[in-house]
Amino acid sequence: MGRVIVNIMEVITLGVALGTDAFSVSVAIGTKRLRLLLLLKLSLVIGIFHIIMPLLGVELGLFLHDFFGNYYFENTIDKITTTIGSGVLMILGMIMIYENLKDGGEDSSFDLYGWSLIILALSVSIDALSVGFSLGMLDANIFFSCLILGGVATAMVICGLTLGDKIGSLASGNAEILGGIVLILLGIHFLLS
Repeated sequence: MGRVIVNIMEVITLGVALGTDAFSVSVAIGTKRLRLLLLLKLSLVIGIFHIIMPLLGVELGLFLHDFFGNYYFENTIDKITTTIGSGVLMILGMIMIYENLKDGGEDSSFDLYGWSLIILALSVSIDALSVGFSLGMLDANIFFSCLILGGVATAMVICGLTLGDKIGSLASGNAEILGGIVLILLGIHFLLS
């Protein structure tokens, strides 16, 4: 029983570490003062991606291990996914700044749907793919662990979007520019770290 609690705490700690990217991006996006339905939709989609990506990572890791006998490609995959995720965040930040400047500082509609929602969720959860490679080392049920990761990410996104909304109401017309700058800086930070 004691070991199960330790495993759950390990997975929650891992979930918080993975969720920091999603939280940071959510604060920036939250400055756009999203509707409640979009807030819930974005939170759930990111949470689902934080479940799917580690599961894919486990399967990909097993495939590569069976095919090549070792994890030669773990660092390469991690670098590729980080570069893609960073690029998406920087582009999203530039779009937010452009839309604000184009509209003269007025609140423009910001609707994440379809592919834009999926790409954003993928960009903040792609690091969970590489976590899947090593998730099997924890002495825990992998599927249950991934459910915890998804739940933690969902909660962190809700908190980030809510905090961003508060910041957006304080910063009024400049909040979108601030959010865009934060996304660009986060993309650069993730790329360089």
